[in-house]
Amino acid sequence: MTNNRRPDPADLEKLLWRLADRYTRVRPASFGHAGDLVVLDSPITWETPWRTEGGFNHHLPAGSHPVYVGTTPFIPDGEDPDASWHTVTVVVIPLAEPSAIAAADWNVPGYHDAHFIEDYAVLWGDEAMRASLPHEEDGTPAFVRTAPGDSWTNVVLDRETGANAFVFPVGEAEYVTGHEIVDDQRNLLCLVLVACE
Repeated sequence: MTNNRRPDPADLEKLLWRLADRYTRVRPASFGHAGDLVVLDSPITWETPWRTEGGFNHHLPAGSHPVYVGTTPFIPDGEDPDASWHTVTVVVIPLAEPSAIAAADWNVPGYHDAHFIEDYAVLWGDEAMRASLPHEEDGTPAFVRTAPGDSWTNVVLDRETGANAFVFPVGEAEYVTGHEIVDDQRNLLCLVLVACE
C-alpha cells in the first residue's frame, strides 16, 4: 500500500477486527481513522512523555501513514456518566495491503519489558518531539495539557515538515506493548500497538 492509496474499506475493517482479536486483551467497541502520522527520518514511539522511561522505537518508512484506533467507552471518576468518553486500546498502522498483512506470520512477540503509560499516550517521531520542546517542568508537553480527555487529538508540531503527534486517552491502561508484522524479507507490513491494564 503506497502512502497516498487507501485500501478497500471492507478488507481493512476485517483486518482491523482480526488484529484486535489476536492482540488485544480488551476488545475495542469500534475503530476509527485518527488521521495520518507524518514520519520523517526518525523512529516513532507510543509513550507517556512524563511517565515512560525511554520508549520502544519502531522504524517506519518516511511518508504519511494512516493511523487507525480501536476505542472503548470509558467514564473517568467524577465525570458525567452520560457523557461520551473513549479510551484507546489499540493503534494500527498498516503499511501494506490488508491481504499481504493477513497472509503474513502473526506469531510475533510484544515488548520484552514494561513500557509504562499514564492517562494519555503520545504517538510521535523524534522530529515532532524535538519540535515540542521545551516541555513543562514535570516533562509534560504543553499540547498534551490542552488535549480533550474524551477523544484523541492530532497536533501538527512542525509546520514546515508536517511532523505531528497523536494524543490518545488510555484510561486505566498501565503499559503498552507493540507487535511488528513483517514479511519473509523482514519488511514491516503492519504495526500494532496495544494499551494494557
